Amino acid sequence: MSNDWQAGEPDEATLNWGVAEADSSTKVRIRKGQPEIKHIPFYKFPYYPDVLDLRKCGYEIENFAEIFDQLDGAHYRHAMVAHILLHLPTDEYGRMGDGSGGNPLWNPRRARELEFEVRAALHRFGLSDVPTLLRRMIGKALPGDSMTHIGVDLLNVFFWAALAKVARDFAWRSPNLEFAADYLEYPVRRAFRTAR
Repeated sequence: MSNDWQAGEPDEATLNWGVAEADSSTKVRIRKGQPEIKHIPFYKFPYYPDVLDLRKCGYEIENFAEIFDQLDGAHYRHAMVAHILLHLPTDEYGRMGDGSGGNPLWNPRRARELEFEVRAALHRFGLSDVPTLLRRMIGKALPGDSMTHIGVDLLNVFFWAALAKVARDFAWRSPNLEFAADYLEYPVRRAFRTAR
């Protein structure tokens, strides 16, 4: 029985695993002729039927790469900002105040209401699957045992940011979607201190 693969030779599949996906967001280091993959973002290996369903709705994963990269690079301090905004009352400077979450600029209950308005609008435009697909893809960022209460808050605000991107694409059809998009993406902008 002939065996083309000999002991000591590197396996081609092992050598090429993840290399095709290597780009600026993938950390690859070559060591002794073999790539050593340091980190591959969660969205680089998606569930393929979800990719096809998202494509059928007119979107590619690359449309959300900036948001997904932010989520992939999020630290505990970012998750704490999301947690505080969702659950602890603060004033406009981030100090604790009274009330039920949010601050004078942003309220989690209003964000949930706007999420459902955006979902209703997307349903009218024939894109009712997009929020579910985005939620499923974002949920893979923190698999299994790494899911905590604070992690769930982080995933929620990033889901809103991804939903805001879709809402902005359809703001020309429904002008209130622009306001909803700004409101929904506020926690991510606040956590990462980014300006729009």
